[in-house]
Amino acid sequence: MFSPILVQLYWGGNVSYQNGSISYDASTRSTTVVIREKSSYEEFIDLIYKHLQIEKEFYQLKLKLYYTFQGFSQSSEIFNDSSLEVLYYLATTFGNFHADVYVSIEPTMSASVQQTSCMDLLRGFNVTEAQQQQMYSYECNTSQFQFDGDLATTVDVNVESESEECLESTEESEDYPSNNESTDGDNSMEEHVIPEQYHTTTFANCSQGSLDHSIDPQELREYEAADFDDDDEMDIWNKESREVRIGMYFRSKDELMHGVRLWNLDRNRELIVDESKRNKWRAKCYTTNPKCNPNIRIGPPCKWYVSASKKSNDHMWRIVRWVEGHNCYGTVVRNNNRCLKSRDIATLIIHAIREDIAYPVKQIQAHLKDQLNVDISYSKAWRGRREAIERIHGSWVSNFREIPKYVEALKAANPGTVVEWQHHSTGSSNSYTFKYVFWAFRPAIKAFQYCQPVLSVDGTHLKGSYRGKMLIAVTKNANNYIVPIAYAIVDEETVESWTWFFHQFWLHIAMQRGKKLCVISDRHKGIINAMQNMQVWKENAAHRFCLRHVRSNLIQKFKVSSMKRLCWDIGSTTQQRKYEHSVQLLSSLNPQAWEYLKGIKESKWTLLNDKNHRRWGNLTTNISESFNNTLRGVRLMPIKAIIDCTFNKAVEHFRRNTDIIENCDTLLPPRIWRLFNTRDLRSQEHMVTEFDYRRGRYRVVSKIQRNESGGNDYTIEYLNGTCSCGKWQIQRFPCSHALAVCRQRGDSPQSIINELYTMAAYRAQYDSEFFPLSHQAYWMDPIPYWRIKPDSSKLTTARGRRQSRRIHNEMDVRRHPDEPVTRRCGICRQIGHRQNNCPNSHH
Repeated sequence: MFSPILVQLYWGGNVSYQNGSISYDASTRSTTVVIREKSSYEEFIDLIYKHLQIEKEFYQLKLKLYYTFQGFSQSSEIFNDSSLEVLYYLATTFGNFHADVYVSIEPTMSASVQQTSCMDLLRGFNVTEAQQQQMYSYECNTSQFQFDGDLATTVDVNVESESEECLESTEESEDYPSNNESTDGDNSMEEHVIPEQYHTTTFANCSQGSLDHSIDPQELREYEAADFDDDDEMDIWNKESREVRIGMYFRSKDELMHGVRLWNLDRNRELIVDESKRNKWRAKCYTTNPKCNPNIRIGPPCKWYVSASKKSNDHMWRIVRWVEGHNCYGTVVRNNNRCLKSRDIATLIIHAIREDIAYPVKQIQAHLKDQLNVDISYSKAWRGRREAIERIHGSWVSNFREIPKYVEALKAANPGTVVEWQHHSTGSSNSYTFKYVFWAFRPAIKAFQYCQPVLSVDGTHLKGSYRGKMLIAVTKNANNYIVPIAYAIVDEETVESWTWFFHQFWLHIAMQRGKKLCVISDRHKGIINAMQNMQVWKENAAHRFCLRHVRSNLIQKFKVSSMKRLCWDIGSTTQQRKYEHSVQLLSSLNPQAWEYLKGIKESKWTLLNDKNHRRWGNLTTNISESFNNTLRGVRLMPIKAIIDCTFNKAVEHFRRNTDIIENCDTLLPPRIWRLFNTRDLRSQEHMVTEFDYRRGRYRVVSKIQRNESGGNDYTIEYLNGTCSCGKWQIQRFPCSHALAVCRQRGDSPQSIINELYTMAAYRAQYDSEFFPLSHQAYWMDPIPYWRIKPDSSKLTTARGRRQSRRIHNEMDVRRHPDEPVTRRCGICRQIGHRQNNCPNSHH
């Protein structure tokens, strides 16, 4: 069923479109037209000709549509049926959509005499002097002309427009005004009548060949333009000043309610909506509410009152009755004004949310306290942020409607990109119920083939209105930066979901690698089960545990904080003597603790016992957890926005690393070059003794430090690429001892550096490219056609923020017990002050 579309036409001046609103100069005219059925371009342009009351024979129209898409202001020419589809698509996709169209009117020169009426002059059409001459000659042959447009309409602010057919609605369910409205009733706003003496006007001195407007009667000049057809004469509400007065215009019902509520907030008063209809809205002071606390309602009833209406042929709302001030003490309790709704908070913070979607709720509270002097609850601020996010990115339900087309457009623009779905069995043949989705971008898939063969995987909660988990897999590039490889959204972290994730990863990414991989994770049962029971991973990958999680499990079980350092020393050391020393200390401290760690299997969590050194020196899942932290704002979004945001972040990641590559003038990637220089300087302090040049066997003694440390002996098997310190073979990057031997032999350090740390590998990792998606109007339905809906059991409908299910443990304490405590402000999270004197708070 086609829903009518409200189209606002502008012409005769200059317009600009920014931040979802159109701005225009004093010479711009505007009017409103309603498209009640889908039409072709020719029918649409004829409708505009008819509405503007100009002749198609003498004028050519050019149309430009202004709109906001994905948070950006855009424009599109309308010149044929295909370009008109953009308007219809926006109207069907976004609720309460109204179109802003600028009309360029250009006179056409024909062999016949041009005819330009006085109505054209009144509407602000540009007419040349020659055309005025022709118009004058034409009008002189006519004894009269008529003002056939509704151009001189003035509203009587003391008269309210009413419609008995209007459907009542509560304040909580107020919608944008419907375009399909009935006409005004008997009490509709009256129009001024043009005096009879001006209905027929005879022009004197026609032979002069020019128009002298100075001879027009004074009464006629009063009707030269409509009072509210020119922005200079229309009193339109300004959100900056927040002033409200009688006769003021508002662009929508939502803006009207928002403006009136802000006016009351500035005066520390509250209101109650007395009537809300399609074309009428009325509110009173909250003291008139029968449910108002009688202890607060003292004295005579407050007289404050506001009434606003909208004519059926206009989209603007106007205040027709207004009492300037309150004559009561007010009803605000604890400075939590009920006038400030979550929708108002969303309007006030939407620009901040566009810049930082993870804008902290406490900062929202502090911001509103500073701007409006209102204390709001955490729950109301949270709901305001959620509504702002939905205004920008849509809801989960609307995202699921759009995602089939989006995915097809994404894969068409970036061939090789993988998006795989797993659906519930309850759906039909072409309508599915969502369960899992896995995606990976082709450039990231290709980059992984030249990165370390080490994956860090982790799962984290979604933070929006959908209860689910986000799974990720990341690695490191040649510059030791994080590279995101694959993502998934699942219902829960279970054996089934992790098995499905690893199956998709192997099928589309890991199979192409052709080398043995290492997967580092926490000790989640779903991951352990998948790695042990999936044959391809069991044969082609090694599973290792994050040392930080192993240590956390140990402390949780035995509750002895002194074992924290010993556990870390055992897992992270690369030298046998240090390993044995730490094991001895732990065993003497708590034998059961060491038996517990031995039961985990030492090869899974210690560097020294890591068979074939599969970890490449990576101890923890910090890289995946750090990347999860960068996605904290993304996890507030709905599904299509999540995929789109990860796409944009991947594009930015590739652009940033490509810039580093283009500007790099060192032999190794910048961060690796700094590491090399640090170890190379240290190598100069060592003493090298050659034992066997042919076999490459050397002895290296480190420098004795002032505290009597150092002076240790290390054996280097240069040709085998090993050092008794363990770092060279574990990290695949030469230690200072190996570099000392390299200098002794006169070899180039490049010869002993693994190829995955070189600039050649860095360039190969970022050799692929991304392509932007086409305009949304050109997205095609998938073939065969299918659609998807969310799992209703996972959608949250309760008010307020979701309760966190994550259990905090000692891993959330990011310091050693002996380290000093760094205290941060509870509002802005900065150091150097506390929340009672925070500059972002208002007292």
